[in-house]
Amino acid sequence: MKRLIILISFLVLAVSISTAAGAKTWILKYGHVDSPMMTADDHVGGVFLKNYIESRSQGRIKVEIYPAAQMGNFRELVEGVQLGTLELTNTTVGGMNQFFPQIQVTDIPYMYRDDLVAEAVARGPFFHELRDAVLKKTGNVRLVAIGNTGRWRSFFTTKKQIKSAADLKGVKMRTINSPLQIEMVKYLGGNPTPVAWGELYTALQSGVVEGTKNAVSDVVGKKLHENLDYLVMDEHAYMFGFWWMNSDWLKSLPEDLQKLVIDGVQQAATLKINLNKYLEITMAEEFTKSGGTIYVPTAEEKVTFRAAKPVIKEWFVKNIEDGQLWFDKLESAVKQAEAEVDGDLSKIVK
Repeated sequence: MKRLIILISFLVLAVSISTAAGAKTWILKYGHVDSPMMTADDHVGGVFLKNYIESRSQGRIKVEIYPAAQMGNFRELVEGVQLGTLELTNTTVGGMNQFFPQIQVTDIPYMYRDDLVAEAVARGPFFHELRDAVLKKTGNVRLVAIGNTGRWRSFFTTKKQIKSAADLKGVKMRTINSPLQIEMVKYLGGNPTPVAWGELYTALQSGVVEGTKNAVSDVVGKKLHENLDYLVMDEHAYMFGFWWMNSDWLKSLPEDLQKLVIDGVQQAATLKINLNKYLEITMAEEFTKSGGTIYVPTAEEKVTFRAAKPVIKEWFVKNIEDGQLWFDKLESAVKQAEAEVDGDLSKIVK
């Protein structure tokens, strides 16, 4: 009897090992342009995602991280997701605008009054409509989460302090490869110069550009502040972070793993939103300690920057297919978000 029990136990163990060895596994390749450091928000999000998904899938999904633009720039990363050479990436508007130019509406300057409103827009129905439209247009690129990639964009310069829009006249300002951002810099009097993220340090060092539109955390994290002296906190654009996933890969997963992956990516997006608020504070201190000057414009000076909003809105409506439709959708979402935020605040102080 004892021998029989041992034999049965051995057979059960053998079957268990065989089943585990033969279980289907998946690889999730995540590519981003940021440095492989734990002060780089794209990478922190990836490290969290790797730990979260691998542990909770019990090894059924392995997450591979490809930092520092190993898999290409923003556009190439999105192409990789579309083709299936990548399963996941995280980009700004610059990753998708050449595939779906309507996404540039989210970058119209001075659309969001503060973080709370921008975050409420991110949670609302506008981005559900955007996800469906992008998937239909690209065929295989699915928006699975909305986060942030640096909080707010502002103007950094090398040679002079910018205080009002007039000070931007003639400044060679780096932009991402987004027609809307290029038009904005033109309107404000600057000389827009698209430069890939990985080439920006050298472009600033050599004088190809004299400034850049970025977040404080991006600039200091990439050590761009070694070539930049001034920052004006005009906060012209909230830096939405778009998490793009290969739709076929996602749908190939069992239902439990689909839910796990989406949950993990959305938690990574939330982590990055909060991380960037912390990084802005700490890296602004580092910027000033290294000799940089930070200027917060007065109400009158802010008006000179905000004059760009209606002009760029008009450009978007005239030059982008269905531009008016998408602007109206976003404007409605912003108003709804403002009402939601104001309602919550009024309850607190009631």
